[in-house]
Amino acid sequence: MRPLRVPQTTSRCASMRRSPAAIVTSEDVVKQKPAPDIFLEAARRIGVAPQFCRAYEDTDLGMMAIRAANMEAIDVRELLRPH
Repeated sequence: MRPLRVPQTTSRCASMRRSPAAIVTSEDVVKQKPAPDIFLEAARRIGVAPQFCRAYEDTDLGMMAIRAANMEAIDVRELLRPH
């Protein structure tokens, strides 16, 4: 198994109360966003059907990929905008 490389921005910006059950990177799938493969692989690894998953994204291509995976899509850009 190859060592996991988590982008620094991901590890620095992610505010999680517990470790994620699975981390999937672009290196783990053949088709990149906007294909849903990366999100479908994450769902497979945690053993949850995609329709019961929620994914967070900060790009238009990522939002398209989440929706193509039939998951609930949360655009974090909206959460970061000043009100």
